[in-house]
Amino acid sequence: MKIAIAGTGYVGLSNAILLAQHHDVTAVDVIPEKVDMVNRKESPIADAYIEDYLKNRDLSLTATLDGDSAYRNAELIIIAAPTNYDDVTGRFDTRAVESILAQIRRVGSKAVVIIKSTIPIGYTKKISARYPELSILFAPEFLREGKALYDNLYPSRIIVGIPKGKEALLPKARLFASLMQEGAIKENIPVLITGSSEAESIKLFSNTFLAIRVAYFNEIDTYAEEKGLHTADIIKGMGYDPRIGDFYNNPSFGYGGYCLPKDT
Repeated sequence: MKIAIAGTGYVGLSNAILLAQHHDVTAVDVIPEKVDMVNRKESPIADAYIEDYLKNRDLSLTATLDGDSAYRNAELIIIAAPTNYDDVTGRFDTRAVESILAQIRRVGSKAVVIIKSTIPIGYTKKISARYPELSILFAPEFLREGKALYDNLYPSRIIVGIPKGKEALLPKARLFASLMQEGAIKENIPVLITGSSEAESIKLFSNTFLAIRVAYFNEIDTYAEEKGLHTADIIKGMGYDPRIGDFYNNPSFGYGGYCLPKDT
């Protein structure tokens, strides 16, 4: 299958490498230096698995600045463009996604389009109505910076969302899920095909829950410090309860990175 991927950040490049193990993948970017690095089998981002796979694995992967050609010839297009959150307007900036969709329409592509950029709830349904000639699905990404490819090789789950009224895209959603399973190392990956708004909600609410968990254990640490208590013992004792678990509970300076502050 011919696949085009818009964006060579953590999401785009990790998906490109995952799929290039079995399919012809063209990664599109607007930055010449990043395109050149990928074509030299060098990673433009810090990720040990991405660096290793680019250098040592047999991948059918090329990078290009020519989005028109890549999208026109593709059977599947993944959009992994940045959607930064604007603190002033209180909205995600989806202009990059919309620019790529307009380009896909302009070149007359018949490909199935998978949005992997983080977007607001209801966005896929709205944008699908704006581009009725395009087959648009949403598949949230659950990866960590620096471990993006690892998290795609060993995913916790695969979610694919279909806009309401576009239920005929169900076979395409199943096909995409199968492609992600094919490239993964982990077996028996949970797959959920659902509505696009539900899929968008899963992404945002998952990250919000993780942010709450970090904040909660930080509050426990603050309380223990004020009362002269041993934080580690408190958290260890809580973690023995399987409903709470011994994970994602290390008090720190807070949560940073790209996703959690934006998605909350």
